[in-house]
Amino acid sequence: MTSIQQQIDAIDVKLKKLESEQAKLLSKRSALLTSRKHSSQNLIFTPAQKVQLFGSLFKGRQSIYAKKWTNKKGVTGFSVACDNEWKPNICEKPRVKCGDCPNKLFTDISDRTLFDHLSGKMIVGVYPLLENNTCHFLASDFDKHGWQESVIAMANACDIYEVPCAIEVSQSGNGGHLWMFFSEAVEARDARSLGFALLDKAMELQPKLSFDSYDRLFPNQDFLPVGGFGNLIALPLQKEARNLGFSQFVDRNLRTYTDQWDFLQKIDKISPAKLNTILSGTKRSDREKSEALSESLPWEGSAKEPLTKLIEIKNLPQSICITLANHLYFNLQDVPGELTAKLKRIASFSNPVFFKQQALRFSTNGIPRFISCARIEKGPNNTQWLSLPRGCFDEVMDLLKLHTIEVTFDDKRYKGTRISKVKFLGQLKKDQTKVVNTMLKSHTGILHAPTAFGK
Repeated sequence: MTSIQQQIDAIDVKLKKLESEQAKLLSKRSALLTSRKHSSQNLIFTPAQKVQLFGSLFKGRQSIYAKKWTNKKGVTGFSVACDNEWKPNICEKPRVKCGDCPNKLFTDISDRTLFDHLSGKMIVGVYPLLENNTCHFLASDFDKHGWQESVIAMANACDIYEVPCAIEVSQSGNGGHLWMFFSEAVEARDARSLGFALLDKAMELQPKLSFDSYDRLFPNQDFLPVGGFGNLIALPLQKEARNLGFSQFVDRNLRTYTDQWDFLQKIDKISPAKLNTILSGTKRSDREKSEALSESLPWEGSAKEPLTKLIEIKNLPQSICITLANHLYFNLQDVPGELTAKLKRIASFSNPVFFKQQALRFSTNGIPRFISCARIEKGPNNTQWLSLPRGCFDEVMDLLKLHTIEVTFDDKRYKGTRISKVKFLGQLKKDQTKVVNTMLKSHTGILHAPTAFGK
């Protein structure tokens, strides 16, 4: 027979269990209440709250901004907002550029400016590069055929490095922007290096994409040009564009978020420590590869990365067939993404004009940082081919031999038609004979000879 004390002890055990369950239920109830409160706040953003949130994300130079204009002929463009614009005997546009005008009185960007943009009264562009060569956000611009696949690929690359990002369909609807925001101003050079590294990873993830739709990064310079403002980017969520279904944020399926402000409120910002971690390569298996790739676009290449350096590539093929024709062709079905990126870099070189302009603190707008001769071309049955100039042959062979990949060739070169009954009546000089004998030993090459050599 159970004693009274045993019954009391049993009741105490049950009470403790009930107390524990009650604590869990109370904790869950509190979390649900907080979530309900948070959700309700997202649904009742006041105009002032929207402007404040918008300004905290899309933050460029505060002492200057640009407004979009359209003339009578339908030509559009952006000009710097100035309090003295078109004032008689003060404003001398278009004879004098705004940056050179002695009477310029640029307008600060204010909450009212952002409100007018969001409400559709005007279209505002901001200058992301600050006077001290830092920035609060980075945006990648895609605006050609195939931009959808490219921007999604870059967003997927962001996921790999745990970089929060936002995809926006541009105001025209014919392109998109990928936005990343920083918790505080960071060096523009570091922000742009992050963009280049993410583009590189995107190309590894999608080697069959040409990424021709990629246009530029915002900011587009590491350093502010002398007397300039850097490039500008049009702000999103402008009312007129939104009414057409554009200039809004979308998910990875390019479906518009129902509540744009709820989405923006939940976007995390990248801290300087997080940025440094990514750029230092601590999240990559090959640190040197990360540092080299952060300097250049995936298809553009970098002179700092030796082609003879062994790289870690998964699922390397035992052999590769190169089609020899007017170019060197590789079937992308047989080439891993990282190896594709490496091959593209062989056909790329630095643009000296860009780096000269940058060193002089001149504008580099419209000047490519690197020049690439690599192309992605389509073949029958939806096949895709990587095309490289024939002059890359030796470096391609060195790269493939370094990774112990056997090479076979499919020779499709045009052999021409043999000409009969032709006799050379000239007499080669000693140096010319030496050149001819040397050139005949190779299928490709360059003859460099001075004037009057007899080329």
